[in-house]
Amino acid sequence: MLFQGDWKQSMTFHAFAPVFVMALLLVAGTAILPATSRQRIVTVTESWERSTGITSLLLIGLILYWLARLLIMQSAFVRLIQG
Repeated sequence: MLFQGDWKQSMTFHAFAPVFVMALLLVAGTAILPATSRQRIVTVTESWERSTGITSLLLIGLILYWLARLLIMQSAFVRLIQG
């Protein structure tokens, strides 16, 4: 849905979809770069992850998001599963 440009439906399906798409594009783009450029991006990304703790924050956010969907917005979750 996100790749087709339907942002609203994509966010309804999963609020973290844009984050996952950006991460996928970063990994795919980095994989085809020459080794020196790839290493520079890996080093910068690793430094940024260590200084911000973004990985932990995203994982905690993802868990809280799904807990909220399961516990608070049960009807929306059921509609999502049923299609």
